[in-house]
Amino acid sequence: MRYINAQSLSYRLVLKMTLMFAVFVFVLMVQVRPNGCERPNIVFIIADDLGWNDVGFHSGDVSTPNIDALAYHGVILTRHYAQPLCSPSRTALLTGDYPLRHGMQSTPCLAGVDDGLPTDVKIMPQYFSKLGYKSHLVGKWHQGYETLEQLPTRRGFDSFFGYLNGFLGYWDCIHYMNGVAGRDLRRNEEGAWRECYGNYLTDLLTNEAVKIIREHQEPDGLLLLLTHAAVHTTFLDIEREAPEGVQNITSRGYLRAMAERLDWSVGEVVRALNERGLLNNTIIAFISDNGAPTYSSSFSNHGSNWPLRGEKGSVHDGGVRTVAAVWSPLLKNLSRVSDQYFHISDWLPTLYTAAGGDVNELESKDGINQWDSLVTSTHGARDTIIVNIDEETRTEAVIKSNWKLVKNQNPKSVGINDDLYYGESGRWMTYDLERVNTSAVARILGPISDKYKTLRQSASINVPCSDETSAMGEDCHTRYCLYDILNDPTECYNLAANNSAIVADLKAILESYRPSLVSVPPKYYDSRASPKNWNDYWSPWIK
Repeated sequence: MRYINAQSLSYRLVLKMTLMFAVFVFVLMVQVRPNGCERPNIVFIIADDLGWNDVGFHSGDVSTPNIDALAYHGVILTRHYAQPLCSPSRTALLTGDYPLRHGMQSTPCLAGVDDGLPTDVKIMPQYFSKLGYKSHLVGKWHQGYETLEQLPTRRGFDSFFGYLNGFLGYWDCIHYMNGVAGRDLRRNEEGAWRECYGNYLTDLLTNEAVKIIREHQEPDGLLLLLTHAAVHTTFLDIEREAPEGVQNITSRGYLRAMAERLDWSVGEVVRALNERGLLNNTIIAFISDNGAPTYSSSFSNHGSNWPLRGEKGSVHDGGVRTVAAVWSPLLKNLSRVSDQYFHISDWLPTLYTAAGGDVNELESKDGINQWDSLVTSTHGARDTIIVNIDEETRTEAVIKSNWKLVKNQNPKSVGINDDLYYGESGRWMTYDLERVNTSAVARILGPISDKYKTLRQSASINVPCSDETSAMGEDCHTRYCLYDILNDPTECYNLAANNSAIVADLKAILESYRPSLVSVPPKYYDSRASPKNWNDYWSPWIK
């Protein structure tokens, strides 16, 4: 009998200890998830080189029904700024810093060049891993890869399926640079070129993103960066690179075809989130990394930044004011347009806050937490943006309140002309609301009402520069130009001559950041990086 009582006592003791442990785990979970809330899933989609007017909700002549539906149901960010080029923009997104702090403010990382974001700089997935997130990168990396330590899987991402350089062949996954060709598709750290066979690149990346969503084990804690190749050109024959079935097209038609496949991708991602049951606790952001190349002879797909001035590579708004929208059931007062300043570096502290993190844990210096303004539609937290300071091209620009100060690069020294106005207006196109309402996103989030007309009007800029010739005659290369971009969004009228005090104040802001600038070292191609030395792949080449 004593044995039985002892056994019973032992059983009760084990049961009590088990219950205490369960309570401890529950308390720990509540601490990890502030206020007992689940960590929101975060899906961040980046289009490459998509212009301001290359989406339907900005009055463009490109059909993007899924993107439009997402934007109309969410918050359209009409004053979202990125960097003039792709590598700098990704640096700002991942670090929460202006790229000038890390020597990443100038030309993009090039194949075989010893370049990239320093490995001692913490980036987005490293922070989110502390909150228990699983982080995945699908698509473009473009932050350097000369050493193994620079690969995405060495910098916090739990998985990587994509490419290391700036663009990729849409049907063969080959990256061409200066006459050198190499394979550039990887699954984690291994070559995955064979997975390209018979697959269009946009579809390939989309299918991988959908697979990750479907296989995510938890109801929360997913961080997915889907960084598309589209609509970046590959500098090859456009009919060879176009989606299947598209033939005899112009450069603008080529862009439309790529953009429509990109739009399909957004629909598939939203569909997968819905089918997996994750949509009610997810934040979806869609942005472009910079403005479109509009007429440069280097690019075979002509985007549109109409009516903004400048193109990819420019610090005029056509190069840096980008398409952006965010949707989440966590946001209040949805279906609205926000005209508050938002810089691409703000996404790290904003999303980290949304995930329950403390922004004081971040090492970033420039990004501003804008979560409250997104959630409640209150006034934005930012009124100043350092657009860029690039000592290599002697280019710089700053925005404060309604003023923008610009000193642009000399168009004679580069392959683009930053001063010009280019791009289709789309004003002649009849908007196809039925196609928007039958899109995958609208079928899931709900049909779009006539309110879209107000949203689309508010999100668009319909007042082009009335005197382009005079505007382009201004010398913004050897001296500063000043624009009132709230009333003159096309940077048509240089007001520097009559506002010397404002010019001086803005120059002082630029000067205050100059001590933080890390100079860009000379960049040279290293022959050791030749794909012929690495099984025909562009690969890390420095041990």
